[in-house]
Amino acid sequence: MSGGGTETPVGCEAAPGGGGKKRDSLGTAGSAHLIIKDLGEIHSRLLDHRPVIQGETRYFVKEFECKQLMSRSIDSSRGNRNEKRFIVTT
Repeated sequence: MSGGGTETPVGCEAAPGGGGKKRDSLGTAGSAHLIIKDLGEIHSRLLDHRPVIQGETRYFVKEFECKQLMSRSIDSSRGNRNEKRFIVTT
């Protein structure tokens, strides 16, 4: 503008703080550290399936052991019945 006065920047042209410093896109070093920490947490929640797999494995083993114990008890009771029949028939 003419007139020799100082011009004020309009709208988004104004720099925050009035200084000529440029901020990087990550902000300060502390905020970069927080972003890296958050990314690690997101990675562990989305891509690390070890806790889920370990839980499923424990459940499978527990169910397998229960069924195995039940089948052993059924087999032993059948064996006792067969022994009684064998004793009675002889």
